[in-house]
Amino acid sequence: MVNSLWGSRPRNFFTCLILLSMLTTIFLAACAPAAASGPRDDCGLIEPTDQDVNKILSFGADQFAPEKWIRSYTVEPYKITLTRKNDTDLAVAYTEYLIYTCGYGQPELDSYFSPDGFNIVFEGYESHTQAAFCEIPNELALYRFDLVDEGIEYTAHYWVEQTDETHVLVEMLVFPRTSAGQLELYGKKLFPKLTACQT
Repeated sequence: MVNSLWGSRPRNFFTCLILLSMLTTIFLAACAPAAASGPRDDCGLIEPTDQDVNKILSFGADQFAPEKWIRSYTVEPYKITLTRKNDTDLAVAYTEYLIYTCGYGQPELDSYFSPDGFNIVFEGYESHTQAAFCEIPNELALYRFDLVDEGIEYTAHYWVEQTDETHVLVEMLVFPRTSAGQLELYGKKLFPKLTACQT
């Protein structure tokens, strides 16, 4: 009887080990975070996350009173765009959040923020002329444009912020040239590090 008792223990021991291993695997699988799903490229998800969308919708929200600034936005692969229009002041605030899943460098920035790129940005205006450029290297750049639309002269401040290694934030404010003070005030609140370029 002693021999049979000891002889059965190894089988019971290994059975317990197998069961314990199976339970551990099930537990770990249940507790592991769910893998993000959606369209991907070679480097990751191409759709903006909810966190990305919330970040852009909240950017500058306390500066743009909803009763004056009408908001609309779109979410698409690699990009979020947010537009706020103020018809009373003939002003526009345009935010863009660009996603480079594989990262970006100066060549990608030079390609996107090029004369051809700005021709697309300002295609709705009768004319646009770059009047100034300044930057904090590898962090923040500011372009200033003089615009004309329906005979009215406007000034645009166009910031490009390298927020991290895969995201670029763009903010453009357009005000009539006669409202330069308002443009400067909004610029100081949104980008206090770089509000204007010395010309």
